[in-house]
Amino acid sequence: MLGLTAFISTQTVVDKWSALLAFSAASAVLTAVGLAIARFKNWRLKTGMVLLFSCLAVCGVMFVILAAPSTPVIAGAGNIMQLKDFGDYQTGGTTLLLLLLVSGALVIWHTRVSKLKDKIAALKQRVQRL
Repeated sequence: MLGLTAFISTQTVVDKWSALLAFSAASAVLTAVGLAIARFKNWRLKTGMVLLFSCLAVCGVMFVILAAPSTPVIAGAGNIMQLKDFGDYQTGGTTLLLLLLVSGALVIWHTRVSKLKDKIAALKQRVQRL
């Protein structure tokens, strides 16, 4: 919802940013609850993957919305959605880019930390053998 709300152009700026903040807060709380249930194990990887998949889902929905006028099944079914409402590509693209960058940084961070933990475990095993 955060990514889709960013593309809506018919709302006022205050309404749009308050909706973006509300969806961000709700998703942050639900992500924290999910990570707490998993005891924060591999939290960087899990959070990065959730952000990456949400970014890809929003991209998929936007491609469907943009392809809707040329698809006879959707276009012939009547006025299902107002395509003119999705016109703020600058804010939407910036939001998706931000989600993509944060998810990439979290996954890379997880990889580096995992490699470091593996090296530390190997060193511990070597010391124990001595």
